[in-house]
Amino acid sequence: MKTNLNDLFAALPEEYSTPDVLDSDEARERLQSIFADLALKPVPTGSLKRLWNLGELSTQVTLAYLALWIRGWFANAEAKQRQEMDTNLRVALKMIHGLGYLRGAATKLGQAIGSLPEILPEQVLSTMDSMHAQAPPMHFSLLREMVRNELGKEPSELFADFDKEPFAAASIGQVHRATLKSGETVAVKIQYPGIGRAIEADLRNLMAFVFPMRLTRNWEDVKGSCLAIQNMLRQEADYVREAENMREARAQFDSDDGILVPRVYDEYSTGKVLTSEFIPGPGMPEFLAANPGQSLRDEFGRKMLVAWYRLFYSSHCHADPHSGNYVFMRDGRLGLLDFGCVQHLSAAERELLDRGEAFFDRKITIEELLRIFGFPESDIANEEYMAASRRHNEWLAAPLWHDGPFDFGEEGFFKKGVESLQEAMSKRLTAPPMYLYLLRSIFGWRALGYRLRCRVDQNAIRRSEFARRGKANA
Repeated sequence: MKTNLNDLFAALPEEYSTPDVLDSDEARERLQSIFADLALKPVPTGSLKRLWNLGELSTQVTLAYLALWIRGWFANAEAKQRQEMDTNLRVALKMIHGLGYLRGAATKLGQAIGSLPEILPEQVLSTMDSMHAQAPPMHFSLLREMVRNELGKEPSELFADFDKEPFAAASIGQVHRATLKSGETVAVKIQYPGIGRAIEADLRNLMAFVFPMRLTRNWEDVKGSCLAIQNMLRQEADYVREAENMREARAQFDSDDGILVPRVYDEYSTGKVLTSEFIPGPGMPEFLAANPGQSLRDEFGRKMLVAWYRLFYSSHCHADPHSGNYVFMRDGRLGLLDFGCVQHLSAAERELLDRGEAFFDRKITIEELLRIFGFPESDIANEEYMAASRRHNEWLAAPLWHDGPFDFGEEGFFKKGVESLQEAMSKRLTAPPMYLYLLRSIFGWRALGYRLRCRVDQNAIRRSEFARRGKANA
């Protein structure tokens, strides 16, 4: 069947029908227009409605790139580049609009996409990255009742000053700056109304998608990973649990570390409202825009990795490192934010990971490492399986096998990791459920190191933090 090109283009959403390139100013204007449209829309909570919206978004993105491919048949090199930039920007904005409307797990997907260089075109990634600190906010009129129900009073009665415009918005709630009557500046995170039901709907959709795998040999691993996702998303919606995570993390650092976790104000916090110390300073995009010197990049990269290992060895792994979770303070300290996504390692998991450390010290082989984690001998005997596993694990170990500072901004290093992960997934490599968020955490940090272009001696930090834990437990 022949398809008329005009019919194809006419079938596209209107926003994809013109080839005009969106410059940065216009892109920002479009982004603000999207946020304004979403501000008064409540979170959709029905499973079918959320699934339908995701399907519609997927179709529109596919059609946009199909149209780009067809237009490329009739365009010269300059026009192709122009059309590609236009399509990438429009797709990014469409994804923010669609995922921002759904919020919850869907917005987390958008944040994850924006964190990973080498996954999608630069115009898509740079625009999607705005979802970390500038996800589509909800109008304060929809949130004021949440504060009143949780804390018993209007924000104007509780605080000396309360900014109705959020300075940050994310997948589960948004953050407003306020001043306590005692004078302290605080950040008040308020959960979106209905987000708990939205998360449950996403979880039901997730289980429906993976249910056909119940007869495969990997079902137990898949089921375990899905349960890990369920538990983590429910944990993230519990601000009482997040407040406890913050207190535990804050206790891990002292002033000499140069790492600050905000103090929690319990009297202004509940399961759906979390009030904590406000940490001033630029986020990663603003920090990088100032073109900092290499020594400053390296020092902040070192602090980020010290923070990661400190929490990892305390069995409270910060499992969601992305650009919105760090503040590059003017006095050189690193602010560490958002403790909803924290992986609490059990004693048995901690023991396995400690035994696995020998691989990074080159004391055991990859085969012995897989046996520690309970991989079946049939997989270890499979040469194709082992080749993919070896490439993936050697990429994970590369900075630890390097003498001295490792250049995380090295061209191609992060891309090699993405390729090794894609290969591992294509070979259906499995791993214990605890590995899901641990791997997410490692990729998240390395993506940040890649953007920061920092040079850090990761192995020295690992050894120092491991020894510090040993002394603390002695």
